[in-house]
Amino acid sequence: MLPRHVLIGLVLVLGLGGWIAAPALAGDVDGDGVDDAFDICINTPPGVAVDSHGRPFGDLDGDCDTDLADYALVQQGFTGPLAPPPPPEGMDPVPAGEYQMGDHHDGVSDALPVHVVYIDAFYLDRYEVTNQQYAAALNWAWGQGDLITVTTGIVYQAGTGTSYPYCSTTSAPTGHPYYGEYSRITWNGSTFGVVSGKETHPVVVVSWYGAVAYANWRSVMQGRPLCYNLSTWTCDFDVNGYRLPTEAEWEKAARGGLYDPYRRYPWGDTIDGSKANYWASGDPYETGAWPFTTPVGYYDGAQYPPGVDMANGYGLYDMAGNVWELCNDWYSSTYYSSSPYDNPRGPASGVWRVVRGGSWYNYTTLLRCAFRNSYLPADPNISIGFRLALDAE
Repeated sequence: MLPRHVLIGLVLVLGLGGWIAAPALAGDVDGDGVDDAFDICINTPPGVAVDSHGRPFGDLDGDCDTDLADYALVQQGFTGPLAPPPPPEGMDPVPAGEYQMGDHHDGVSDALPVHVVYIDAFYLDRYEVTNQQYAAALNWAWGQGDLITVTTGIVYQAGTGTSYPYCSTTSAPTGHPYYGEYSRITWNGSTFGVVSGKETHPVVVVSWYGAVAYANWRSVMQGRPLCYNLSTWTCDFDVNGYRLPTEAEWEKAARGGLYDPYRRYPWGDTIDGSKANYWASGDPYETGAWPFTTPVGYYDGAQYPPGVDMANGYGLYDMAGNVWELCNDWYSSTYYSSSPYDNPRGPASGVWRVVRGGSWYNYTTLLRCAFRNSYLPADPNISIGFRLALDAE
């Protein structure tokens, strides 16, 4: 173990590299050389050396500061480079901290009052779950022999009849509530597949139950404990299995660290077709049969728009538009009046589940970070998908 004074110096030298000059950017309020739209730590003191996400070097505990708390982590036996542990593959970290949850601009009644909440650090999928990922998990579940059944092209929880539909395939009945004509998952009687060309589009026509089941399947396949009890449909937050994000986690992640001032969208207060997929946004996938989804991460600068990466400050794509994203919480229009400060998880019961983020089917007002919507947990929908969360370890 290095002596205490050497370790403190190591942390502070890496964290307080004041001799590194930061370039002046119009969108860089704290002057750290990272545009605020992509800056995790937007109140960095002047002169502090930061990484490409605006986090001070040596900030091991994710509080946007390099101090004796970071030294303590070193003292406890930290021997690697001064950086947080890598996130699970395909996920990005959302740091712990407070933010003001709710609608700061437009007076949306069920997103008021604005209230301060604290969220523990967690990971979130960089992209919405794709058709290919969901089909692969369905094939795994089918291979287990007792997890799912398929009736008239609809996937159900095994042993429950038709009480808990998970998703529809292209052979499901058309029209509400099954929408087989809009599914991109195929079924030939023994194997699930994906309609050609739609492999990397977000899965749709999947229910809340189907998203929760997928979370458990992914946990099992990666050797993690199960979050969900599929008899009660409740999540045990004390075990670190994959799960849907809470509504409060989702909004914090969607905002991407833009808290001063709070913004309507993950990148700022204005929106156009170069930033997200919404109704009449003008992307080339608005042709043919619904749903007009785009491939996940389409707005990455390589696919579109040229040279402009629309990942938010936490590295997350499509937090506005493409598909609505399911959250773990029950929905209540008055919940914000009684929401707790520490890691709120929604009402204890309800009829509807929360969905967030807007979709290809919606106009821009529904794509705002604070906008709340809800859907019945047993209903698949042509504009609803999801991504998963995992507690930071």
